[in-house]
Amino acid sequence: MKIYTIPVGMLQTNCYFVVNEELKEAVIFDPGGDPDKLLLAAEKLEVKVVAICLTHGHSDHIGGLAEVRKETGAPVYIGEADADCLLNPSSNLSFFVGHEVQNEPADFLVHDGDVLTLGGMKFECFATPGHTPGGICYYNAENEVVFAGDTIFCESIGRTDLPGGSYKALLQSIKTKLLTLPDDVHLLPGHGPSTSVAWEKRRNPFLQ
Repeated sequence: MKIYTIPVGMLQTNCYFVVNEELKEAVIFDPGGDPDKLLLAAEKLEVKVVAICLTHGHSDHIGGLAEVRKETGAPVYIGEADADCLLNPSSNLSFFVGHEVQNEPADFLVHDGDVLTLGGMKFECFATPGHTPGGICYYNAENEVVFAGDTIFCESIGRTDLPGGSYKALLQSIKTKLLTLPDDVHLLPGHGPSTSVAWEKRRNPFLQ
């Protein structure tokens, strides 16, 4: 597995290309904008995009989805409670910033405990509500990495003051689903630098 981080859109959302170098297949996490940049990356890496996984349904994480999906034909995965975000500009918050984002429904709805094998790589799915009701973190145990979306950031946590957010639920999600993982596990957030379970246990002021 090789991971490429591509910041996209106005909010510089971390879009991750996760590549199985043997199969030359890739999974894209959160194509939040700049679809031309993402499609060019797939071309340069000479990979077939076999899946698009969404950590949640806010517009800065799905803004480039429609074009990437159309050009790659890859199926889309999202947490069930965020499924409406793909269809509804009010739910994904794009309506409020004047640039409405609307997509076709997801191909697959993800639930807590699901295990996805995509591009020959295995991802365990953790439901982590709090930032949104349907937030999902995707854990690859073999490579000790979690694609965490806006659930947790380096020394911070996701916003909970947006519709559907819950501070109590987010802290519960982080403490029961992420901090129980081995200390060496890398956490790849939706914005900003990567971190680790051990670092957040020691340094995250929201989790002390």
